[in-house]
This record gives sequence, C-alpha cells and structure tokens, in this order.
Amino acid sequence: MKQRLSGLRKRLGGPIYAVADQCIYSASQLLLSFALARLLSPTDFGVASAFLAVISFQYILHMAMVHEPLLIRRYYTDRSTAWLTWALVVLFSLLGFLAWQIVAFPGQLQWVGVALIVGYEIFWISRSLLLAGRRYGVLCVSGALIAVGYVVVLNAGRPASWKEALLLVSVLQLPFLYLVLANTRHTVLPLPAAKDDQGLTTRESMAYGWKASLSQFMSWIMTGGAILLLGSSADAEQGGLLKIYITFLLPMQYVLSALGYYLLPQLAASWKSADAARRRKSLRDFTGFVLLGFAVAEAVGVALGLLGPHLVVLAFGANYRGMDFSPFFYAPAIFGLTMCLRTGFRAASKPGALLLCSVVGAVVFAIAMLAAGRPVSYIQTIHAMTWGFACMAALMVGWLFFLMRVNGANGASGENGEQRA
Repeated sequence: MKQRLSGLRKRLGGPIYAVADQCIYSASQLLLSFALARLLSPTDFGVASAFLAVISFQYILHMAMVHEPLLIRRYYTDRSTAWLTWALVVLFSLLGFLAWQIVAFPGQLQWVGVALIVGYEIFWISRSLLLAGRRYGVLCVSGALIAVGYVVVLNAGRPASWKEALLLVSVLQLPFLYLVLANTRHTVLPLPAAKDDQGLTTRESMAYGWKASLSQFMSWIMTGGAILLLGSSADAEQGGLLKIYITFLLPMQYVLSALGYYLLPQLAASWKSADAARRRKSLRDFTGFVLLGFAVAEAVGVALGLLGPHLVVLAFGANYRGMDFSPFFYAPAIFGLTMCLRTGFRAASKPGALLLCSVVGAVVFAIAMLAAGRPVSYIQTIHAMTWGFACMAALMVGWLFFLMRVNGANGASGENGEQRA
C-alpha cells in the first residue's frame, strides 16, 4: 500500500507542482495588471501595456533559447556556457526594444525599458533553473513573493506615471539574482559525467531556439505585437483594452503551458521510439492532452463571456465598464487548441513545420488587420487574432495527423524487418 501511494505521489507530484507554479505565476501577472490599471490613467496603462508587450517578446526568446532546451537536456556543459546563453537572450531582447524605440519614440531612449528587460530576465532564469533542478517548493514560494511584491510596492509607492510604475516593477525582479547564483550549479553537468550524459552548449541552445522563437514570434505578432501596435498609436487606450482581454486568458494559458512542458520530455523520448506500444501510449497521452485543453479553454471562455462585464469592473476599475466580452465565447477555445498542439511539434522536433503554420496564421492576421481600416479598435484586433489562430490550428492538426501516419508506418516497417530477420 505504501509503495502504491509513493508511486502515485511520484506520478502526480510533477504535474501538480507544475500547475500550482503556473497558477501562482499567472496570479502574479494578473495582480500586476490589476494594480497598473487602477493606479494609472487609461492612456498611461495603454503605454505601460506596450512596454510589457516588449517584455512578452523577450519571454519568447527566453523560453525558446533557455527554458525549453534546458528542460530537455537538464545540464549546461559549464557555467560560462550558461551565462553566455543568458547574455545573448538579453542582447537580442535589447536589440528588439531599440528597434521599437526608434519607431515609437524617435529621439529619446526610454531607459525604463532596459531596466525591465534585465530585471525580467533575471527572474525568468531563476524560474528555469529551479524547474530544471526540480526545486518545485522554492519555485512556488518565489512566485508567491513576487505576486505579493507587485501589490504591496505599487500601492505603497503610488507611482504618478507609467515610467515610475514600470521602474518599480523592474526593481522588484533584482532580488531573484540570488536564486540564479545559488542554483546555477544544479544545472551544470556534474564531473565526472556519466557516459551517456551530454551537456547543453550555447550553439545547441541557439540552434534549437531560433526556429522555435520565430514560430512563437509569429504568435506574438497576433498578441503582444498587437498590444504594442495599439499602445504606441494615438489612441493608446485601445492597447490597454486589448491587454485586459489577453490578461483574462493568462490563467488558462499558463496552466496549459505547465501541462505541456510537463509532458514534453516524455513525448520527446517516446515520439520516435522503436517500441510500437510506447508510441501508441504517447499518441494517446498527447491526444487526451489536446482534447482536455480544448475543453478547458472553451469552458473558461464561456465563463468569462458571462462574468466578464462584472469581473472587469471588480479587477480593473470602473474605467473599463463598457468592454465587449462577446469574443470570449469562441476565441479562447481556438487559442487554447493551438497552445496544446504546439507541444506535439516540439516533442517531434519539428520547429520548421511549426514555424510554417505560425507564419500562415500571422499572414492571415495581418490581412484581417489591413482589411479592418483605420483606426483599428481592440475588438477588430481580437477578430483578426481569432482568424489567424484558427488557420494556424487547422494547419497544425493536418500536419500532425500526417506526421503520426508517417511515424506509424515507419515503425511498423521496422518491426516487420526485425521479425523477418
């Protein structure tokens, strides 16, 4: 009986901790949005949302070049490799930020953006190291601390402008440097290394990350990029309204991401296995995950469509009482479906195929935005976003079906050859 309970805890402990951590992290981002919306004017909140959209672009780079490769490989070859990889992520993020600055704020550099990029990268690196080292308890506690910090510091500081508010947010990330320094050693290849152990190199992180980040960037164009576009426009308030819409989707997004990242190493190990039974089990697990994710996303969307008009006033204040929540009845299900399908492409090591599907979705989004006319409202942007993700999901389903058929045929031919031999 004790052995059975111990085995159950081992099987459920990982996903429970992963979901708990993502719920805490999601809550911290929700609380940050709530605090900024209540403390700032609608226009200032729109500008702040545009800067946070730049940070969401950085998050894509971090996940593709640091987080995912580290989860799959678990170890860097040495400390210098780890620090070089992290520095490159910061460098690429700063280049992207400077490119936007030249277009949106010509003639002046907003140093608060640089502070945000450095601060958030420190925070995210600490999370990746803790997750790779399976230090789930510390991971959850650190997420809770930053959530409390957002509320306490922003309300105590009462920032008068978006610059002051974002500077406080960036300073809150700096204490997590201690976790980075304390946990780097847990993700560096131990010496002497086991015969089959191979540490992660900077070249491998970049090679894995560039295609994965490009596909994520295509999705970012339809979410964070849209916030950036509206928040940088003359009517910056539209960017804030779109930020609120996406903020309501964050809990669903982070929970599905947590489950996907928990399944990723298992699926990656068995996706191309020579064992037919193992391949079939991985296919069942993945199919169940996709169906569950779609059902959860639709349920969340219906709930938000019904309760959204009341929740937005409760969370963000009376300035946003007139928001239209009708897209929630259908859009979140499509968004959740694409998130779950991404896990299959990652597990199958098909970043190029995922990139192609993402590019098609981004092109459909761009066409819908151009057809919307000027000025573009947040509702028109949500409709364009939904069309883009729907086309992406359709392509992804077709590609994965073809991929599974091919893998199944190859596996069957391999087994027949072994039997004849």
